[in-house]
Amino acid sequence: MSTSRSGTATAPELAYEWLKQTIITLPRDEEMFLSEAQVAASSGISRTPVREALMRLEAEGFIRRVPHKGAYIPALSDRDVDEVMQARRVVEEWSVHEVAPRPGLVPDKLALLLQQQEDDQDPVDFIAHDLEFHTTIIRAAGNSLMGDFYNSLRDRQMRMGVRIVMNDEHRKKQVLVEHRAIADAIRAGDVDAAVRSVREHLRTTHDSLRHSHL
Repeated sequence: MSTSRSGTATAPELAYEWLKQTIITLPRDEEMFLSEAQVAASSGISRTPVREALMRLEAEGFIRRVPHKGAYIPALSDRDVDEVMQARRVVEEWSVHEVAPRPGLVPDKLALLLQQQEDDQDPVDFIAHDLEFHTTIIRAAGNSLMGDFYNSLRDRQMRMGVRIVMNDEHRKKQVLVEHRAIADAIRAGDVDAAVRSVREHLRTTHDSLRHSHL
């Protein structure tokens, strides 16, 4: 699995990255408890920066800190999945409706991301490029509030999607086909086709997420 560690990262940042990787690769219907000592021993990072990282993750809503014990990572329920996908539909349908009539350089950026996705072997990288594909469209729509809101869903989507890509090669190929349909409709300036393609992609994504733990 790839990581974003670098020689310039601080200890709290490294602890945060280690914990984030642990969270997003945990199956969504599983829960986990991690003590500060556990994280420090497993990550090779001292307890003070681990504590800082846990506080940051708590503020972002990914864990619940238990005083003097550590962190609880709750499972993500079907309702969590439903709410994320409902939010995505509002943001993404609006965004593609705005972008398709005047796509500019967006189709070229989407084509590059599609090529990167096709080459991805690591499921975390695949989902990261998946999210960047959608974020590119949302960013181009020009509403910064929409962009910030979508970005706040990013890591929940990472956790929901990674296991599907790891375990279902058919879904991975299906995602690429659906992304290509969205990109083609935007390149053609076809608003109706772009909206339909996004709606279908989100429908199949929702179905995959709801059934991934059955």
